[in-house]
Amino acid sequence: MILKTVTIGTVTLSAGMPKIGVVLTGADRQTLLGQAAQVLTSTAQVVVWRLSAYQELDNRAELINTASQLQQVLGTIPVIADFQTDQAAVTPAEYYQTCLTLVNNRAVAAIDIDFTLVNQIDYVTLAKQMRANGVRLLLSRTLSVTTSESELVATYAAMAAAGADIARMTIDGQDARAVLKLMTATATARQQLEIPLIATVTGALGRFNSVCGQLTGSVLAFGRVGRVGEPEQLPVNQLKQALQTLSTVEGA
Repeated sequence: MILKTVTIGTVTLSAGMPKIGVVLTGADRQTLLGQAAQVLTSTAQVVVWRLSAYQELDNRAELINTASQLQQVLGTIPVIADFQTDQAAVTPAEYYQTCLTLVNNRAVAAIDIDFTLVNQIDYVTLAKQMRANGVRLLLSRTLSVTTSESELVATYAAMAAAGADIARMTIDGQDARAVLKLMTATATARQQLEIPLIATVTGALGRFNSVCGQLTGSVLAFGRVGRVGEPEQLPVNQLKQALQTLSTVEGA
């Protein structure tokens, strides 16, 4: 299956060596801007803004102001807003309004929407607004380690069928067998689907998944910059070196 390239801001997600992302988890604007400034000094190519950690979600003006200043600091590094229900205690209506606010103001390059809410929010309307405003739609699902490989592949396919530009799967990486299962499922789904896929593993074993992104077909690998990002992830410079060492593309 030929992979359809997807551009987020100035970054193109495609086959080959994964792009490198860093997660920002600041609770307020100043903390986020400080984290963004650190990322800017690194080789990271994408930023994921974890909205569950941000304390001003109910203040729409502050949300947009923060998003605007965040992008100013990051320059050409695109921002993906990550809004997962397992991380934030919000109602479906609040979830929808927050996403819509970001979309209508073109405040981020993409939004990571929890796949479990597709049937609970006005998803079709939101997806149309995202397309109209040039905001990429990333659908994602966090699943337990007991999920079978076939179920993981089927979930990737379901997110693609729901209109995702990109599909992302996350598991808790406390068990090596679960990590290998996700990696295998991602490689299988990559052969069956046109859209870019992202496999994410939390915990210390997640670094094995990150450095094998080209092997599995995951287009985004996560690292950290100092204390910015998940503490168990590899530093961005080490991650980049590992990806380049393992790359099967000459000069990547």
